[in-house]
Amino acid sequence: MARSASVVAGGVLGTLARWAAGEIIPSSPLGFPWGTLVVNVTGAFALGVIGVVLIERVARIAHLRAFLAIGLLGSYTTFSTMALEGVQLIEAQRIGLAAGYWISTLVVGQMAGVYGMWLGQLRGPSRKETG
Repeated sequence: MARSASVVAGGVLGTLARWAAGEIIPSSPLGFPWGTLVVNVTGAFALGVIGVVLIERVARIAHLRAFLAIGLLGSYTTFSTMALEGVQLIEAQRIGLAAGYWISTLVVGQMAGVYGMWLGQLRGPSRKETG
């Protein structure tokens, strides 16, 4: 039950952060969906850092991974919105923009996740190395 509450609490905060990002980075209906791209890339980066830090660096804290990775970042990032926006661009005959959006989201998002993992590893020795 406590793990579920951690996911829900993180989900509430992630949803609010996603909404705020959409307000701060507006997108026109048929323009490049910058808000969703920024959210997905920053979410991938954060998950990379958090994943490494929580698994390799920090002593296990009950439900922290569920709160951060599943709840907060799971509700912050949005694959479904990326898919919908791409389809809307295709329906508006903006096929090149849709393809560029999907490709840039996947490539830049993956790079952000890997860079986040690399950055998370720079913090010093892992728990395994310190015994």
